[in-house]
Amino acid sequence: MVRFAMPFPVVPGKTEADVRRVADRLMSDPEAYRESRRRGGVTMERAYLQETPMGNFLVGYFETSRSLQEALTAPVHSDLDIDRFFVAAVKEVHGVDLTQLPPNPPVETVGEWFDPTVSERRRGYAFCAPLAPGKTEEGRAFAREAFVTRLQELTASRRALGECGEVVSLTATPQGDVISVYLEGADPKDANVRFAASTSPFDVWFKEQCARIFPPFVDFSQPVQGITEIFDSEALLARA
Repeated sequence: MVRFAMPFPVVPGKTEADVRRVADRLMSDPEAYRESRRRGGVTMERAYLQETPMGNFLVGYFETSRSLQEALTAPVHSDLDIDRFFVAAVKEVHGVDLTQLPPNPPVETVGEWFDPTVSERRRGYAFCAPLAPGKTEEGRAFAREAFVTRLQELTASRRALGECGEVVSLTATPQGDVISVYLEGADPKDANVRFAASTSPFDVWFKEQCARIFPPFVDFSQPVQGITEIFDSEALLARA
């Protein structure tokens, strides 16, 4: 299973209505959507609109049984109307040409945790933030320490917040490296609020490390604002 989150910029002049138009088209034909994503091995897809001072972004979260490359490019080679629409809309609304992706898309999941005691899927929440210049390797080291070396502490922290999953991905962009975070839980928005206020030793350490690798205007001691859910394949296919 490959899990990753990645940011798609919203082209200046495009609005939330334009972003929702893409999601509405997918939701209008669940069976065509199911076949489309089956071809790319995508088993879950969620998307969240984030409003930021740098512009708006759609943060997508994906789970796939195939490679990242196959998941992202399957619609390009498809004969389905829904895929032709999707490829054109991603270019129009986000400025991303799926036909021109490099052989190895510049997305790397650097941290991943799912609670093994939770079997059902819960609500999602995702956001992105730019790394400070020159902080990529320090960010990777931080993720290894948090998600591997200190796994037991991370598990206790996230369970206390009501989370059951967290995925952190790194995307290289022409403007610099960007971190995308996907959270899953009973109420992940509330979990983010409580994490920002938390004084538990692990959470304090985690926020201190974030302060070292992100620019000063990215402050995880404050809740992330401006997130709107746009699409959830779990909800769509449950209704189909």
